[in-house]
Amino acid sequence: MKKIMILLSALAALVSCNLEQYPYSEVAAADYVRDAASVNNLVMGAYNGLYDVIIKEWAMTELRTDNVRMRVNASNSAETKLLEALDQGTQLSDHTWVDDYWNAAYVVINRANGIFPYLDKVSDGALKAQYEGEARFLRSWMYFNLVRLWGPVFLVTSGTSAEVARWMQRSPVEDVYAQIEEDLETIVDGNLLPETMPAADLGRATLLAAKSMLAKVYMTHYKAGDAKYAQAKTLLGEVLTACKNPSSGASMVKYADIFSTKNECNAEIIFAVRYKAGRLGIGAPFSTLFGPLNNANVVVMGSPKHYNFPSDDLIAAFDPADKRKDVTLKENYYNPISGVLVEGASGRYCNKFIDPDMTAENDAETDWPVIRLADVMLLYAEASNELEGPSQEALTLLNAVRQRAGLPDYSLTDLASKYTFRMAVRQERRVEFAMENQRWFDLMRWGVAVPTVNNFLATEPFYSGYDYVVNPISEWQVLLPIPVAVLNVNKEVAQNPGY
Repeated sequence: MKKIMILLSALAALVSCNLEQYPYSEVAAADYVRDAASVNNLVMGAYNGLYDVIIKEWAMTELRTDNVRMRVNASNSAETKLLEALDQGTQLSDHTWVDDYWNAAYVVINRANGIFPYLDKVSDGALKAQYEGEARFLRSWMYFNLVRLWGPVFLVTSGTSAEVARWMQRSPVEDVYAQIEEDLETIVDGNLLPETMPAADLGRATLLAAKSMLAKVYMTHYKAGDAKYAQAKTLLGEVLTACKNPSSGASMVKYADIFSTKNECNAEIIFAVRYKAGRLGIGAPFSTLFGPLNNANVVVMGSPKHYNFPSDDLIAAFDPADKRKDVTLKENYYNPISGVLVEGASGRYCNKFIDPDMTAENDAETDWPVIRLADVMLLYAEASNELEGPSQEALTLLNAVRQRAGLPDYSLTDLASKYTFRMAVRQERRVEFAMENQRWFDLMRWGVAVPTVNNFLATEPFYSGYDYVVNPISEWQVLLPIPVAVLNVNKEVAQNPGY
C-alpha cells in the first residue's frame, strides 16, 4: 500500500491504493513506470476513474430536468432529501452527491495529468501518440462536464504540490474552455488517436470520439455566427463519413440493440464507459440504481433503489408509435409470483440500463453510452439548420433517426422555417437520449434550462403532492455549488453566487 496525492479531489487529500491494481501514484511512478506497458497501466487507471463519475452523473444531469423526478415525496430519509434537493434545484454546498461527483471528476483529471510525464517511456511513436490522445480526451471530457455544471473551476494540467493546490483559485470559464479545446484540437489536428480500435481495445477513445466531443464543445461554447460553430459541422460531417453516412433508419442499429449486453460496442456506439460483470469490481451499478423497489427479483435481482424515475412529462413526450419508449422506460411490470400487474409509482422505472441477467447487485454488464451515432446525426442536423436553415441533407439525418423509431418522416414543408426545424430536432434529442445524461446539457446549451424546469415543476402532478410550495428555480441555480470540503481547505475560494 502506498500513500498518494490526489490533487483537488477535495483540493488536497491522501488516499491509499494498491499500485499493482491502480498504478497511478506520483510517489511511486518514478520506480514503477519504466516501459510502454506500465504507461498503458496509467492510462487504464484513468479510464477506471470514470466509474465513480458515471455512477452519480444521472443525479447531476437527468434528475435536474423534466425527464426525471423523485419516485415518492412522503419520506424524510437522508437519501430522499438528497434526491429532492437536486430534483428541485435546492442543493447546497454540503450535498454529498455533488461532492462525490466533483471529487470523481478531479481524480480522472489527476490520473490523466499523471500520464504526460512518462510518455517518453514509450518508444513506439503511434502508441505514444495514442496514450497522449487518451489522456487529453479524458481530461477534456471531465473539464467539459465540470465547466458546464459549475462554471469556473480549478484548472490543473500537471502535477501540483499540495501547498500550491491549497491556495489555488478557480479559473474563468473562458480559460477552462480554452484548455478543453486545446486538448481536443491537439488530438484531432495531430491524429493522435486511431479512427477505430481493435476488438481487444474496444471502449478506448478514438479519433471519431474526439471529433464528436470537440464538435459538441464548439456548439456549446460558441454561437452560430462564430467560425468555430461552423467548424463543428465540418467535424460532425467527417464522423458521419467515417460511419458510412447513414441515411435511413434501416442503415442504423435497431434501437433496442444499442443497449443490449449481447451487442456491446455496436456500430451506434462512438464512445462508452464499459463495464464487466462477474464480481470483478467493474460491474455496472445501473440495474441496482434504477430497478423498481420490491420487485421480488422479477425485473432485476436484489434490492434496487428506483432512482432515475421517469416523469409524466417524459412519458407524454413520446409519440404512441415511438419504439424508443418501451426501451427507455416501463410503466408497469407483471409479477408472476403474485399474479399482479404492478402499476403506478411502484411499476414505473427506467428500463434502458436494466440487465435482467445480473446475478449480483451493482454487477451488471450494461455499458454507458457517452457519444452515439444518433447524437452526431442530430447535432449535424442542428448545426446545419442554425447555420443555413432547413435543408434536405439535415432533414435526411433527422428522418433517419425517426424512421428507426417507427415514426413518419417530416417534409421540408412540415419544417419550413429555422424555428420549426430547430424545435423538431430538440424534440427528437429529448426522446432519443432520454435517461442518457444528455438532457440537462442540451437545455443549458440551448439556454432554456430555467423556463423548461420551471414549467415542469409547475405542471408535473407529482409536485402538487408536497405540503409546501415547490419554488421555481432562478438562473443562479443552474450551476452547482462548490463543495464545502473545498471551501474548508481554502477559505478564499469563491462560491458560486446564490449559495
